[in-house]
Amino acid sequence: MAPPAGSRVDPRVTRTRAALIRALTTLVSDSPKGEAISMSAVAQRSGLSRQALHNHYSNVGDLATDVWISRLLESQLPVEESAANLEQALTVAVRERGIEPLLAAGRANREFFDKLRAIPRGERVAEVLAAAVTTWLTDSDHDHSRPGITLTDDARTFAIGGMVALVSTWQMAENPPSTAQQVTALRMFAAAAAAAGVPPEA
Repeated sequence: MAPPAGSRVDPRVTRTRAALIRALTTLVSDSPKGEAISMSAVAQRSGLSRQALHNHYSNVGDLATDVWISRLLESQLPVEESAANLEQALTVAVRERGIEPLLAAGRANREFFDKLRAIPRGERVAEVLAAAVTTWLTDSDHDHSRPGITLTDDARTFAIGGMVALVSTWQMAENPPSTAQQVTALRMFAAAAAAAGVPPEA
């Protein structure tokens, strides 16, 4: 997968964010699930100052969101190329390949993602998920045979919350549905939310 179009940035930003992402990835991998990870620990592990960390991320949760994206995309796009704009890279990946590779990646790295989910995250992760899911439902080049699903604001919020809960449940399950079954269930859920969000005709 090529880097996202229009994503040219200062290479120092890419290098710094990649170093921070690698540092938190290592700390999550090495720590017991649920153990608190401080900004100072991330800065020390990365070899950067706390100021450098705060210049890019306001808290560990925001950095954890980028770690999550980078792990989902690691087989498609190295973090050294995508670190400066991972949200855009995720959207491009979903548009080009659909959501199936992301579901499979999350399951393949189950232990890591379980630990990562234990890090408190703010609104940013929901915004990133919303953008990715919306792209998949409305603008994916991966499956031309399925019509797009349009969600209003309220239905979109409800659908994304439910879809995230479903995916989390599947990733923690011992015997989850197949990826194809997961995709079908997610589309059905979104379609039902879209239908429920349509006001009755006058």
